[in-house]
Amino acid sequence: MTSTQMRVRSVLEAPRGQRFTRTPAPSPRRVTMAPETFAEREQRLLRQMVGNPKVAHRLKNGAVPEWMAVDKDRREHAERKARQARRWETEPDDPFPPRRPRGRHRAPRWWRSDWAASTLTFGMALAAGMVVSHVTALLM
Repeated sequence: MTSTQMRVRSVLEAPRGQRFTRTPAPSPRRVTMAPETFAEREQRLLRQMVGNPKVAHRLKNGAVPEWMAVDKDRREHAERKARQARRWETEPDDPFPPRRPRGRHRAPRWWRSDWAASTLTFGMALAAGMVVSHVTALLM
């Protein structure tokens, strides 16, 4: 037996869980810190978002009062309702009832005026044939 075969045999004969050697990983360092307060967390996040124009406005003028957010929601809701009312005023009602769906996907559409169109076409072809036959008889 070669050395590789002996190594494979020793690995396979070892009990489960001890077949391969494991290098122990260093245990993670546990850093215990006191939980940060709301104000500390807010200051840390504001420092991270320094380039944001809304953050700059907040730092300059302070936080936006709650009534401004409520007022903004109320205005947006009123604009949405006005847009919807305008849309209903500008779009006329559909004078035609909705069409019934056809039974089969590729079924041809049958129009009520198809018989009239086919009759007129057949009559015109018949009349043209009669005229051509009379003209041909006169020329010969």
